[in-house]
Amino acid sequence: MIGAYCEDCINELISRKIPLRDIRNSGNVIYAGTSVFAYPQIAKLSRRYGVRVRVTEKRGVYFHLSPFRKRPGLVLGTFVSAALVLTLRMFVWHIDIHGNSELTSDYMLKVLENYGFTAGVLANDTDALNAERNIMLSSDKIRWINIEVNGSRADVYMSETPDNETEPVDLMTPCNIVAARSGVITETNVTSGKLVCEKGSGAAEGSVLVSGFVGSGESLILVHADAEIIADFTENVSFSMDYTTVEKVPSGESFTRRQLMILGIVVPLDAGDISTENTVCTETTEQMRLFGFDIPLKVRTETYTGYRDVTVTRSPDDVRRLLGQQLEQYIRSFLNGYEVLDTVTEYSEINGGLELKATIKLRGDIAVKKPIYEH
Repeated sequence: MIGAYCEDCINELISRKIPLRDIRNSGNVIYAGTSVFAYPQIAKLSRRYGVRVRVTEKRGVYFHLSPFRKRPGLVLGTFVSAALVLTLRMFVWHIDIHGNSELTSDYMLKVLENYGFTAGVLANDTDALNAERNIMLSSDKIRWINIEVNGSRADVYMSETPDNETEPVDLMTPCNIVAARSGVITETNVTSGKLVCEKGSGAAEGSVLVSGFVGSGESLILVHADAEIIADFTENVSFSMDYTTVEKVPSGESFTRRQLMILGIVVPLDAGDISTENTVCTETTEQMRLFGFDIPLKVRTETYTGYRDVTVTRSPDDVRRLLGQQLEQYIRSFLNGYEVLDTVTEYSEINGGLELKATIKLRGDIAVKKPIYEH
């Protein structure tokens, strides 16, 4: 500000509560700072006092953005992009599965989707907790599951329930060794505990083979028994099959159906209503990417293969062969931990088919740990 009445002009501005800051005098020139909105009032009042006002420096967001006033599209795009990024961070777009072995990641993603947790849901803990509870209550294949939501990413940690699950006994827990099966003991190898059975003796299922009680009298103590007890035992199984059966065979027809998944919404990409009766569906999901980054778009492809019912009549020799294959598959699947000593089979006619009865002689470890307090 330059002029004879600068002081009077500044006093008037202050009395009107027009913002002025950092007021200083330098060589008959008064410098001060103000806001862009107050400057028109200062310029108008200074003309009444014959004071000349000149802008020496401009600072602030307003002046940084002012060059873009003639480019509203760029400004609008910037704000829309920022709003879109902030909005997208409110949703889960990527789900990682950890800890699965037998259950595939695609299967787990489908299970999560069935219980309301999929790409596109809000990134909050409520949906995750509800999905955890419902899955634990309804699925026997999953021992436990934990969903951790971090921004737009979700990590699913899980543990599967193994077949024929036997809960391991803690090494600090006193336990006995009991027989998992009835059999004749052929070999013993005791690491800890007191052996209460003899080689060549019979053992009933559930009977104590190695005791966790060690010592005698007042010096009796409890230990964690550990041993390998080898025994011979038998397994009896039976399988049957009719000579005439109705089986499903591929009809040679197949079709696909695609769906677009965005923000948790499924949009069909194929028109028309297609019957899926007598078909088997296989499903794949493709994550869409842009410039190497995942975007909230997925394409799910369902492939349906048609089947038809066919009446098949087999000869007795063919039925014998198929029953033998079932027996071999049973041994591989359920008895692979034991040595097969002998297999005795017997085929007999049943109404419209054959029955296979097999007595399998096995040898293996029948020792199972059982905590003493459970006896």
